[in-house]
Amino acid sequence: MHHLPPLGWFVLRHEDVAAIGKDNATYSSDYFWDAAPGIHDPADPVQAEFVRISAQQFMFHDPPAHTRMRTAMVPAFTGHASRRWRPIVEARVASLLDRFAPGQEAEFMADFAGAVPVAIVADILGVPEADQAEFRRWSMAFAATFDPGIQGDERTAAIHTAAEMVDYLRGVIADRRRSPRDDLTSALALAVDDAGRPLPDDELLSSLALLLTAGNDTTVNLLGNGLAHLFEHPEVHEAVVRNPSRIPAVVEEMLRMDPPLHLDARKTTRDVTLGGVDIPAGGQLWLVIASANRDPRVFADPGAFDPARSPNRHLTFLPGHHHCIGAPLARLEGEIIFTRLLERFPGIAPAGPGVRRVANKVARGWQSLPVRFGERAA
Repeated sequence: MHHLPPLGWFVLRHEDVAAIGKDNATYSSDYFWDAAPGIHDPADPVQAEFVRISAQQFMFHDPPAHTRMRTAMVPAFTGHASRRWRPIVEARVASLLDRFAPGQEAEFMADFAGAVPVAIVADILGVPEADQAEFRRWSMAFAATFDPGIQGDERTAAIHTAAEMVDYLRGVIADRRRSPRDDLTSALALAVDDAGRPLPDDELLSSLALLLTAGNDTTVNLLGNGLAHLFEHPEVHEAVVRNPSRIPAVVEEMLRMDPPLHLDARKTTRDVTLGGVDIPAGGQLWLVIASANRDPRVFADPGAFDPARSPNRHLTFLPGHHHCIGAPLARLEGEIIFTRLLERFPGIAPAGPGVRRVANKVARGWQSLPVRFGERAA
């Protein structure tokens, strides 16, 4: 535990991060408006409306409001429902891999990792192919609005761009309420909460925007971080090429070693002692998932990339009420993408030094990862 005024308390231990995730009565997620005065200009109507919509996201609520919203959404993300996504993911991954030839050099992050997740999520949501390029731009802007390192004109531009996505989704929701289709947007537009009521438009808008962005940016980081680990550990690379059934375990270790999101936040609802440290009510807590995932009290040799570790009790998706609703899709994407990538190009190798993205305080990923699509394993 580290106290860094005025930011708050940074929670590092696995035990403490897990306990906070499970105790929403003491550690609240309803902290959005504590930060909102510093992240937008309320005199700008576009920013004010965007922030009002963003505050409706279920990640910023506690029970019972969170339970009501999540209850309406969970059926669309159960194991049975998520199995319907497999052919969508398989088809999109195959079409994007078709762009590359053995021996070709490419920029993995821009040409593949940055293109796959947003296309998959857009396919699942039912976004037309012609609009998907815009969704990639919007998704990146939406993610930037949550980066405390982005301020001033850059933040204003990001909010205005992300607001375009909200306006677009508003029209999509209205269309699906009138004429449902076989897609996730229709399922959520028709979903009802535990009282049998549909989600209000603002809540549905904010949830769809979150799903699109979280399902894009985090998976982009998973792919870049994961491939970099395979490059750094050729013995693991060779092992999964020989035996693809190991890929799910490898993906879990990728998620542990480099969680796509390093931080989550909570605020205390009462005076509390955590890890021997007294924290007052209203205290701002930062859950450092990356640290918890390398806690030596839980993980032997935590700095080693070891897909064989079992159990792998990483906290990348967090436990409790706010367990990541998209975790089944993230795991499915990781499994299919790495399986098909290594099946098609088993000898994929670095073609130059990558550049670690350092500007973002919340996410961890690669800005650049040049690769050569090798046909045979080295």
